[in-house]
Amino acid sequence: MDLKYKKLISKELEDLEHKLNESINSDIDLATEVSNYLVSSGGKRIRPAICILVANAFGYKSEDLMRLASSIELLHTATLIHDDVVDQSLVRRGKQSIQAKWDNAHGVLVGDFVYSKAFQLMASFDNPEIIRALADSTNRISEGEVLQLSLKSNDVLKEKDYFEIIDRKTAELFKVSAVTAGILCSCSEQEIHSLGRFSSNLGTAFQIQDDILDYYGDENLTGKKLGKDFEEGKYTLPVIVALKNANQENRSKLMSLFKTRKPEEFQEVLKILNETNTYEEMQKVFFFYSTICEEELKNIPSNEYREALEDIVINLGTRLT
Repeated sequence: MDLKYKKLISKELEDLEHKLNESINSDIDLATEVSNYLVSSGGKRIRPAICILVANAFGYKSEDLMRLASSIELLHTATLIHDDVVDQSLVRRGKQSIQAKWDNAHGVLVGDFVYSKAFQLMASFDNPEIIRALADSTNRISEGEVLQLSLKSNDVLKEKDYFEIIDRKTAELFKVSAVTAGILCSCSEQEIHSLGRFSSNLGTAFQIQDDILDYYGDENLTGKKLGKDFEEGKYTLPVIVALKNANQENRSKLMSLFKTRKPEEFQEVLKILNETNTYEEMQKVFFFYSTICEEELKNIPSNEYREALEDIVINLGTRLT
């Protein structure tokens, strides 16, 4: 099912692609080639779309908006490249990751290159509040990466640590996408607060949904192999919830399965998750955050752009029912 925003802002999304390609151009051919490999592979473009929709909801249209949306997507792209190096991921967006196609050095250096291109766009704004917001978010995202790394050696990731990581790594970029659009539109302090609450909770709901679908999704719809988080040894919320609710036997078995992480044992993991009613509990957590999104959206102007933002929230939930 196509989301409303794809049609509503189709022209802006086309302009975004042109701006992204223009932004990553370099006189070093290798830098352009490798960065374009991922940028041209598509992706949801959900973060820049939120930025564009928010600005349009407040009636703002200017070239500044495209530069802002592009800087946000480049920040996201850089984090993906570095994530794949850290996680040794072989696949990204249905094809080989950069570090798999080339090597880790290409991933690290081209990730840095894409970050630098995002910073160039950020520095082009006259408004220091926008620059500060983007810089602070970049810092929080980096700290989230380091936090996740520092907790990797723990036997089990605590629920509070899980939420702290996704707040920094995922929700933060969603938040700055909406907040900087609000700053660009000269929104009131209350409106910017609501935009921050909406987008931060949307980012959290988005990550929770992604973690649920890694165990319960339809591979034909998601385009992703089930059990990827299990094979990488990631303690995401479904597993944290299952460990909390499991009896001693299942808890010990689940922890043992996560030590060996054999793909053929994924069904055993799924069986334990089902026995502990993990899916039902995860739905409740997801809808807690999505409900906050819907409430906060009531504080921005009612128009087709707000409806498109509401549609994004509704569509996330539809995939879990």
